[in-house]
Amino acid sequence: MKKLLVALTGATGVVGRGILEALVAAGHGVRPVGRGEYDLSRPEGAKWLELEGVDVLVHAAGITEESARGRHAATIAGEGLRALAARAKEQGIARLVYISSAHVYGPLEGRIDEASPPDPRGDYARLHLESERIAAASGIACDILRPCNVYGMPKDLAHFERWALIPFGFPRDAVDGRRIVLKTPGLQTRNFVSAVGVGRAAAARLAEPPVAERVRNVAGRDTLSVRDFAARVAAVAAPILGSAPEIVAPAADGPAPPPLDYAGSDGPQDGDLDGFLAGMMRACLRMKDGRTA
Repeated sequence: MKKLLVALTGATGVVGRGILEALVAAGHGVRPVGRGEYDLSRPEGAKWLELEGVDVLVHAAGITEESARGRHAATIAGEGLRALAARAKEQGIARLVYISSAHVYGPLEGRIDEASPPDPRGDYARLHLESERIAAASGIACDILRPCNVYGMPKDLAHFERWALIPFGFPRDAVDGRRIVLKTPGLQTRNFVSAVGVGRAAAARLAEPPVAERVRNVAGRDTLSVRDFAARVAAVAAPILGSAPEIVAPAADGPAPPPLDYAGSDGPQDGDLDGFLAGMMRACLRMKDGRTA
């Protein structure tokens, strides 16, 4: 496989760190593009971005659940990406990989594969779908990757902001309060994939000939209901905390939704969910004790 120089946005985030690790393991060079170099909320700054010599742009700094509610969300997903892609094309970059989200499919229920039509619900999903369309229309060969729930160790827990996501919030709750409180009965199912697994999927696309537009679901090997995920956290927590945390959830008032069958053409990516959960809880314990996480 040809070794490439990859410009990577979002390299310090959970997903970006996993992608960086996987690309380096595949033998590619990685050139991070930080917010100080190009801020997606200020599209006019793209003209100063120097990307000469770069073969591929991997964009992992798109909309998050948190930023989708911010006042710059539409700019980040729209003009910010459009200006970035235009600058990449101007400087000779021939390929773009956009890290999107499974939420563009709408309710995560039943069988979902790459042939399933988008049906976005909410700003987060709609903005990702808009970004996908901008990437596909950029004039650069484009791969769109759609992971579901991504897990991986944050760089700095003290400044981490994504605790509303259950792969991170449940382990912290187990440590801080010795209980995991579900906002719903927890019957909905989700697929969990490691950030490095997302990176391996990106590296696999780079080993293939470029095409104008290609969509790939990125599935992990673990598909669990939210309630079962909480039970998994509790089981991993027991030997670390000395006892399993309590799980609190409202009673179900109806049948469970159809379980998710999230299918990707590459098959499920390997991952160590239990190892991640144990690492998160130990890091949360260190942070709680005032030590460096």
